[in-house]
Amino acid sequence: MKKFFTVFLNIILIFFIIIGFLIVFSLLPIKGNYKLYAVMSGSMQPTIPVGALVLVKPQKSYEINDIVTYLPSSAKNKADTRTHRIISIQEKYGRSFYQTKGDANSVADSELIPPERIIGKCILTIALLGYVIGYAKTIPGLILVIVVPATIIIYEESKKIAQEIKKFRKPKMDKKRQKKEHLPPKLSEKKPKKLKKE
Repeated sequence: MKKFFTVFLNIILIFFIIIGFLIVFSLLPIKGNYKLYAVMSGSMQPTIPVGALVLVKPQKSYEINDIVTYLPSSAKNKADTRTHRIISIQEKYGRSFYQTKGDANSVADSELIPPERIIGKCILTIALLGYVIGYAKTIPGLILVIVVPATIIIYEESKKIAQEIKKFRKPKMDKKRQKKEHLPPKLSEKKPKKLKKE
């Protein structure tokens, strides 16, 4: 039972480490970097279920039928994104604009999206994992997903290092004991007095 619990705990720990790594990597200011987003609405069902994780990557151009994550003009911050499908490309003022629509919606989005507002094309979807990512981007979630696993790893590695140091020092201590046991009597010790003959 103890072994099963240890294996289960290690699997959970590895899972959180992977999630933490993905979040940190997606936040790096690298051009063309992958980004992680949680889909918390049902507008793309059944293609993308509620609570799914989407992995998006910027493209040089986008085509009809691509599922993209973009920042609508009504967004209050950079996290207020939307993930919908491109249903048409329209040319206006010498530029391309994308019309999007959620698969579950009956009508297309009213706003035409310029290329600079598109964050990237959805290349991977994982059901339910978006809940974890969404929580991990909060302060308590960040502590749980990154700080706690990191602390456990440091603690476990410190224990291993301490055990190795003990193993390394033990032979030396044994040698010192052996030397002490075979040492001749100290010179400072008084020799027993000889009895005088009468």
